[in-house]
Amino acid sequence: MNTEKTRIATHSDYIVGQISQRLFGSFIEHMGSVVYTGIYEPGHQAADENGFRLDVLEKIKALNLGVIRYPGGNFTSGYDWKDTIGPVENRPQKIDLAWRAIEPNTFGLNEFMTWIKMVGAEPIWTVNLGTGNIDEARNIIEYCNFPKGTYWSDLRREHGVEEPHQIKLWCLGNELDGPWQIGAKSAYEYGRLANETSKVMKLVDSSIETVLVGSSTPRLSSFPSWDRISLEEAYDNVDYLALHNYIDKYDEDDLTKPPKKERDDTATYLAKSKRFDRQIEDVIATCDYVKALKRSDKTMYLAFDEWNVHNQPEKQNHSFEIGSPVDWCYFTMEDTLLFASLGLSILRHADRVKIACQSLLVNTIPLILTDANGTCWVNPTYYVMQHLATFAKGEVLQEIKTGPVYDVDKVKSVDYLDSCVVENEDEIVLFIVNRMSTIQRFSYQTDQDLQAEIIHIELSSSSLLDKNTRENPETIVPKEVKEVIQWENQQFEMTLSPYSWHVIRMKK
Repeated sequence: MNTEKTRIATHSDYIVGQISQRLFGSFIEHMGSVVYTGIYEPGHQAADENGFRLDVLEKIKALNLGVIRYPGGNFTSGYDWKDTIGPVENRPQKIDLAWRAIEPNTFGLNEFMTWIKMVGAEPIWTVNLGTGNIDEARNIIEYCNFPKGTYWSDLRREHGVEEPHQIKLWCLGNELDGPWQIGAKSAYEYGRLANETSKVMKLVDSSIETVLVGSSTPRLSSFPSWDRISLEEAYDNVDYLALHNYIDKYDEDDLTKPPKKERDDTATYLAKSKRFDRQIEDVIATCDYVKALKRSDKTMYLAFDEWNVHNQPEKQNHSFEIGSPVDWCYFTMEDTLLFASLGLSILRHADRVKIACQSLLVNTIPLILTDANGTCWVNPTYYVMQHLATFAKGEVLQEIKTGPVYDVDKVKSVDYLDSCVVENEDEIVLFIVNRMSTIQRFSYQTDQDLQAEIIHIELSSSSLLDKNTRENPETIVPKEVKEVIQWENQQFEMTLSPYSWHVIRMKK
């Protein structure tokens, strides 16, 4: 056991920022089997009259997600929302070029809105600014949000939706800096289009907020100049700037380099969460540069609306089919520890990151896996997301932290214990990842008098390669224990098991 102890101290007067209700959400895209045989499978024994799989819905509701983004993703840049409304038998079946699939449009705009109301999360809608235009964005917001008395609002009512959907969050396209994107644009082209689109949408409904596309990944050579240029064109008329990032065991810092042949060792892999901290801080600096350039009083907030670990898929199929799996994969305990640290990186920046969406919810690098005509179960990352979405409420406290660190190639001073501390009116919550193969000691000191009995949730496993499968769906599950700790001068000590995720709840 390491003899050096990690020390964490907080004071309730020293706050990083307020945690947004939208900070821990997810993402549904028409990609592979995310929708078809994922959340929607008419004829399944667990499906309701709408075709929604209630076994999957039950697991989604238990996540307590704040927001869910839809309908993409890369899919967005080639879709026409008008194909997805009205009687299902009249909707066209089309080729989806983004994921080389057939899109039947049987699950569309109004189906999604019915489904998300059952989930209890807030919708984020992404408009098509790849092949789409300002007029299409103006029409969809009229269809969704205008009460009645116009062509598009009355068409919605003809489709059986009397009251407007009142969607308040709108993404202005998706990853349009990426050469893989349908309708990719330069930063200036996109910034001008997004600015005018946001202006028009807000003329239809002044209560909405819009999200500007930022760099798809910091590994593109255009990062962060894309963000700067597009922000210079649209700063006054948008409310958030989007960030995306996925991390795996093979990736390099630069997309122009081929993937590494050798997988990262565990220490290097878990250290990659520091990339999120760096990316967020670089984007904040870019936003604040544009704020100064424009002599603006407005602060730009961030929407990290695609993030995840990206493990290698168990199976993959790129034929033109409906619901053909893409990146359908299991996450190991090792992946789960990195996933947890990525979530903590976002939480630590709650003063500026106000929206975040884990990508994706079902079947593609997912929280939840399903079998067509069969069962569903969860990856262990599901539990981390559930803990963050449920218990990361209130304010993030500034940490005064000392303790052992390690260095790997390109990443220095990586804490053995990755942590974040949250306070609300009922409790203080410590979120901790033990990145090490050994038991770790830590102490926590606060300025408050807290109860001796705490609730301690731990997620760990006997091997970093363990995973939950259909045959053994509970290999990795959290265990919750009530413990009595010994406070002394508003401080306690505890040991944490190797390679583990912890939620420590202390009631006031």
